[in-house]
Amino acid sequence: MTILFYVDEGGTGWKDIETNFFFLASFAIHVQDWSQMDSKFSALKKELLSRREPEDWELKGRDIWQGQGSFKDFQRTVRLRAFKEVSETMSQLPCHIFAVQVNKKRLRETSEDIKDDTGLYRLSFNQLLDMLDAYLDLSNETGILLMDSRSTQHTSIQDGRLLRVYRDWKSPKIFSNFVELPLFGFSEFYTGLQLADYVVYLIDRYSKEAGTASGHTELEEAYFFWLQENKITLVQLP
Repeated sequence: MTILFYVDEGGTGWKDIETNFFFLASFAIHVQDWSQMDSKFSALKKELLSRREPEDWELKGRDIWQGQGSFKDFQRTVRLRAFKEVSETMSQLPCHIFAVQVNKKRLRETSEDIKDDTGLYRLSFNQLLDMLDAYLDLSNETGILLMDSRSTQHTSIQDGRLLRVYRDWKSPKIFSNFVELPLFGFSEFYTGLQLADYVVYLIDRYSKEAGTASGHTELEEAYFFWLQENKITLVQLP
């Protein structure tokens, strides 16, 4: 069987010294469970915005949490309830979440090798690929990587850099469990990529606020859905 790994990034890049974290995460689900995922979230999107068709708007954690985009006219209590509903619905699926959290401040103190966004992405993507490949080894299955495209119709520079990182990771290996090179798509068209976007936003926000004086109970509750069902594997670097 084959597992689909939807991948997205969050946090901030190497040049931003005001914030500490960069994230790379994957929402993973078996091919045979894809239709269940799609139908569940199509129904949830219809419930959240009953006057719009599910395929006509993109599910984004930031928009729900901060009242932007499709949720700009919603009351805060309604938005926070919707935010938790997304997490709870994910926890009910036969899926798993893999995430890499890079503490840029600590990395600057411990490593001189990382000097820009390319190095930061290489470090985090290599770690994520190792995690996913090991997971496929244990389950004796193959995987397909589906990446949220950072390119526009006029350029493929950013996606090309990612492919080079992937080729460098794979080149010394005799065998890996991934089928083909990573595939790229725009999140507005793919439910799995929208969920990957939600994952990185929740983990990013949770890492900053949970357990602090300004922390939100709703964040902890949303994150706890995954912990309770053993749905998440998080690696912290360095």
